[in-house]
Amino acid sequence: MWVKPQEVFQSALWDCDETTLYFVLQRRKGHGKSKGLSSIIVGTLDSVRDTKPAPFRILHQTPNSEIYYVIATALTEHEIREDWNWLFKNVSPTLHSFDSEEEVTEFVCCKINSIIATGQESITEDEDTVNYKNVDYDFHQRFNMPKDEKLVCYYSCSYWKGKMPRQGWLYLSVHYMCFYSYIFGRNTTLKIRWADVTELAKTNSLLFPDSIKVVTRDGEHYFTMLLKKNETFALMQQLANIAMKQLIDDKSGTFNTDKELLTKLSKNVPKKPSFLKRDLDAKKQSNLYTLRFRLPHAEKLDGTEECTLWTPYNKRHNWGRMYLSQNFICFDSRVSNLVRLIIPLRNVYQVEKADSGATSSSWGVWKEFLVHKISELLAKLPNDMYREKSGKAVASSRGEEREWTPQPPLMTLFKTHQTASIKQIQQKKEKQWEDHMAEVGRGVSMYRTTEGSELVVKGIPESLRGELWSVFSGSILQKVQSKGLYERLVKEALSSKNQANDEIERDLHRSLPEHPAFQNDVGISALRRVLCAYALKNPTIGYCQAMNIVASVLLIYCPEEQAFWLLATICETLLPDYYNTRVVGALVDQGVLEELTKSQLPDLHAKLDELGMMKMISLSWFLTLFISVMPYESAVNVMDCFFYDGAKVIFQVTLTILDVNKDKLLKCTEDGQAMQILSEYLEGISNEEAMALSTEPRTAKKTIKIQDLVYQSYRMYGANVSSECIEHLRLKHRLRVVRQLEDSLEKNTLRALQQDRLLEPNELQELLSIIREELFWAKRVPSERLEAPYEAYRLDYGQFKTIYTALSPWAKGDYAEAITARIFKLMDHDDDGLVSARGLSVGIGLSTRGDAQMRLRALYCAHAPPLLSPLELRPTHFTETGEELATDAISFFDSIEPASSPDPSLQRSISEVCSEGNQMDKSTDSAYSQAESSQAVDSVRACALLGLPSPGASTPGTPPPPRTAPALPRPHFLLLLAALHDLTQHSTPLYEAVARAGTVLLQLGELRHRPNLGREISQDSLYLAAAAQPSAIELDPNGNTTEQEPGRPQPSPSRDSDRDPTDDWSITLEQFLATMLTEATLEEFFNKQVSILPQLEALRQRDRLHSVS
Repeated sequence: MWVKPQEVFQSALWDCDETTLYFVLQRRKGHGKSKGLSSIIVGTLDSVRDTKPAPFRILHQTPNSEIYYVIATALTEHEIREDWNWLFKNVSPTLHSFDSEEEVTEFVCCKINSIIATGQESITEDEDTVNYKNVDYDFHQRFNMPKDEKLVCYYSCSYWKGKMPRQGWLYLSVHYMCFYSYIFGRNTTLKIRWADVTELAKTNSLLFPDSIKVVTRDGEHYFTMLLKKNETFALMQQLANIAMKQLIDDKSGTFNTDKELLTKLSKNVPKKPSFLKRDLDAKKQSNLYTLRFRLPHAEKLDGTEECTLWTPYNKRHNWGRMYLSQNFICFDSRVSNLVRLIIPLRNVYQVEKADSGATSSSWGVWKEFLVHKISELLAKLPNDMYREKSGKAVASSRGEEREWTPQPPLMTLFKTHQTASIKQIQQKKEKQWEDHMAEVGRGVSMYRTTEGSELVVKGIPESLRGELWSVFSGSILQKVQSKGLYERLVKEALSSKNQANDEIERDLHRSLPEHPAFQNDVGISALRRVLCAYALKNPTIGYCQAMNIVASVLLIYCPEEQAFWLLATICETLLPDYYNTRVVGALVDQGVLEELTKSQLPDLHAKLDELGMMKMISLSWFLTLFISVMPYESAVNVMDCFFYDGAKVIFQVTLTILDVNKDKLLKCTEDGQAMQILSEYLEGISNEEAMALSTEPRTAKKTIKIQDLVYQSYRMYGANVSSECIEHLRLKHRLRVVRQLEDSLEKNTLRALQQDRLLEPNELQELLSIIREELFWAKRVPSERLEAPYEAYRLDYGQFKTIYTALSPWAKGDYAEAITARIFKLMDHDDDGLVSARGLSVGIGLSTRGDAQMRLRALYCAHAPPLLSPLELRPTHFTETGEELATDAISFFDSIEPASSPDPSLQRSISEVCSEGNQMDKSTDSAYSQAESSQAVDSVRACALLGLPSPGASTPGTPPPPRTAPALPRPHFLLLLAALHDLTQHSTPLYEAVARAGTVLLQLGELRHRPNLGREISQDSLYLAAAAQPSAIELDPNGNTTEQEPGRPQPSPSRDSDRDPTDDWSITLEQFLATMLTEATLEEFFNKQVSILPQLEALRQRDRLHSVS
């Protein structure tokens, strides 16, 4: 890479590789050929220093000058050689024409500067620095990283190895944390995958002062002497969080750089040496922005600036910060919760600079810029973004006929008979809210003030609950942004049949059964539409129990479509990862609650932990937002605050419940007693300001008013339990929970794989680690909704091939790819192009640990019809008509004259056999019906695994298939014979044994041809016997005879009784096994036990650049 010429002096830190009159090619000591003490010292200096010089450079020199000019640097010798050769061809011949050395130097410098200027036209401002690129190259070389692994940032630090710290560099990439140290010839290298991290923490102990602790399941690691400890730790947390989300859900965890987002935030994001670091900072700020103001995830923060907001309701200027994105202007006051404002740009009709009297010139320039920026965003706003459709369009859409009618809030259809006092309370609340909204506005753009917060804590009136829930949660923005989506989802969801819909149907009548609306088809149908539509909208979550309970309460207070978008906001924003099949989010929040209880109520935490209750009390409370444990008319008050303040509310309410019952719980001696105390307390929580519509009377003893409970929760824990605190603790416990789930799945998988009794436990452990690595690099997560744990790890053919060819002795010769493909199809039990971890372990175990019968049976079944498809598994060498040419095997068998044969007249050349139709007959597959073919394939696979536990049937209640394999037709047998030849070609005795057994099997197959030979019996060799056969019968490219007797229908190969006698050549499994096992050398070869531990270790240490993923 050409660089701007800079003056340097000759240095002892460099070795000269080549020298000409005007140029010198140098190599840094410590790189490549250079060795010795000086190289060690230079390598140590480069390891410790912040600057990372490129290891190769070109200097310009003149004979009478001691000053040199650096004109090119490179990371590899190949790159520097290209620049050197270019100088030699294009610059050096011209230099001899100059009269003075000064002119030579001036020409060289001008030439290099012009090359750089030409190349800079395509370079953007955000390109990474040269020094960072040097470090990035070193990172990939030192740790053997694939090219697409992105280095985020690097920091100088010390790593404690044993009792001594090693000074070096900490490299943080998207998927790995690495450390490298080189001190006087001693290397220290550490490589940790973020997905394996279980804990990140700052520590300050006597042994490890002011350090960062990283815990994996393999041990603890300490990093100290960090110059930017807080920045390093924050970046570690962010990268670990990305990795954990990828393990939970590959879509949410994928990381893609966003240059547009970076340029938007260039004013607020400080410059870093890495573009990726700046990009991550920009994403972090943008995510915090959408979370704070409950905006759609697609919003990108454009910039922020401190300013004042004039609030007309109290006629004051409020200091705070303005946030600007492509669809919104937001404001948050410097004093927490004083005032918050969201203005959709669709509502902005005019932007102008206000006349505020005398101001500084810089502030005036900033206002000019701000007005211009908002105007620019308004110009970019799509016409349909958040804007209402024209009346005509709305009318036409309503005019369309549909099979269902969206329901209004169910409380308007199923009305409660409120007492006069309750009605008076509700009317008073409505009046308070109407007066408040008259001052601060209504809808999305209302001012969020402390007065509004107090009204929310007291409880939202039932008539306004649906409207305000949608505004506070931000779901109204998603609804407006996705007009018509709910109707389309309902139409598609109700017409489809899937597992999620079946689960929903089972739970419909369990959803708030005491409410009359859900004892009626009106409520049940609305609930079905909401849940089925959401399962279709977000198939990653689909449907999870507890969603039905939450959705039923939403339908009571909200119109149907509004309830749908509220449910989506809860599942995706307010309670992320709660409602997937592993309820990861709820498990994470259990850990958060446990830590909060330990810090706020230490003595109660110790008692509950002793009773084993900490993980029992919160799951149902959190998943259903308390609806399942307290009367729903009381739980909705908690939901009021939940939509306004977020997830912190459920934690502070839970802590308050535990605190109120602390004395009783401390006296408990068993968990059942404690659960009974909490259950009675929750059932007794009352709401005297609302009337429940329930067929089940509230008979529980009243314990506390819900308004008092909510107020106490804010007073006691509102300050200590903040949203920022919750997010920080969630990150910490997400690492632990996801790792525990992964470890549990891995243990269950290993336990299931050990039942096959093929590979050793330590081999299975290593194999599963390699499978997880392949899936990790393929950016795929373990499957869910499983019938067996090993089904979680499913590999496609490329991944299967990478591992199988590295471990199995059957995948080493010329036929390696063909055998691998056939074993893959044999193990693909559901024909979906994916093989489970068990399929891979059995495939490798059979080829390395099975006895001779098991191995030969597996090879036979892998070549049996209809499993072997010529279209899918056709080898690479063919004749003109498509037959495989197993040339070596054919020529060997043709050259052998059997020592003794039972009937020479039945011998035929394999060459002749192959020429009569090696290609597998397509008509064989087409003759079977689809059901018969599927049953035959299952039967073949079951036969191959004879002696092993049967895999779970794909359909519950389906009987296991019969363990039988069909006879091999001639073309299938020839492919099997060629595969056996390839497996044994390394040994002459084995090669000859296969030849003898193959000859005998060919003779056995020929017995069915004898009545139709139609010629005089010859005593010649196999080839002559075959040549004597009449040539009147011709074959088409599929190997079928083209002649048939007049009036006779085309024979069907699927039925023995209708088959043409000339197509009756076949070998049964019993004949194959008996013949092969009569050869002692073959039996010994296929009984040989092979350890795969060396291959497993080599596979783990292999170059990731060559991985299929």
